[in-house]
Amino acid sequence: MSLWGGLLRLGYRLGRHRIGPLPLGYWPLLIGALGLIVAGRTAAGPYALALSVTGLILAGIMLIARRQGYIRFRPDESLAAHLPPDVAPIEADEKIPIQVTGMLRVRNSRRYFVQAGTDFATMENREHIAMARIPVSRMWLMAKSSHEEEGWWYAFVKPAHIRSIQTGWLCHGLRLRPALKLVYLHRQLIEGKKETKEVDTEETLYLSAAAPLTIHRLLEDLVRDAGRPVEHQQYVPL
Repeated sequence: MSLWGGLLRLGYRLGRHRIGPLPLGYWPLLIGALGLIVAGRTAAGPYALALSVTGLILAGIMLIARRQGYIRFRPDESLAAHLPPDVAPIEADEKIPIQVTGMLRVRNSRRYFVQAGTDFATMENREHIAMARIPVSRMWLMAKSSHEEEGWWYAFVKPAHIRSIQTGWLCHGLRLRPALKLVYLHRQLIEGKKETKEVDTEETLYLSAAAPLTIHRLLEDLVRDAGRPVEHQQYVPL
């Protein structure tokens, strides 16, 4: 059991769910501060003070978790060694249910999601796709996630753009989950006044699953492209 993972998950939910324009994590502090101003010297003052302190703690958890990306990844190369040696390969277009943390995109929008329910698939051309369907969710009845997040979000990883793969454990929630840290290049077109440029930016996806066998299947599938010549490409472990 990971207490820190539980706090990271709480911080993510406090920041993602909103009441009006503000994240839920700020509201107890705001209400408590207003209560101190209005009723600081009355019988309700101690309650307003307690709410302010609670709000300060919740806001602190949210901000600290945000700085950590709401997760902690602990590398563990021995994870691959303890996985079964013979697993069924991922077939073309087969969808593997996992959870993904990282930057996902749709059209011209991008958002950072944590442990989003995702289908992982590899096409016949060896391009890897993470397809996450994001629902609207609620927290504490009143707060809910943005409707702008609702729908399908994607990450496309071409074989030649994979920079590194690392096995380890993902901390988000009370239980550690076996995971892969996938570093790849995302290529985007930047339109200028005279010409359009291709710009590569390095991004990271964390692929996690409840079953270590699923992680092994992902690892075996991704490292098939390790022999493709790309400058500075590394695979850990090979």
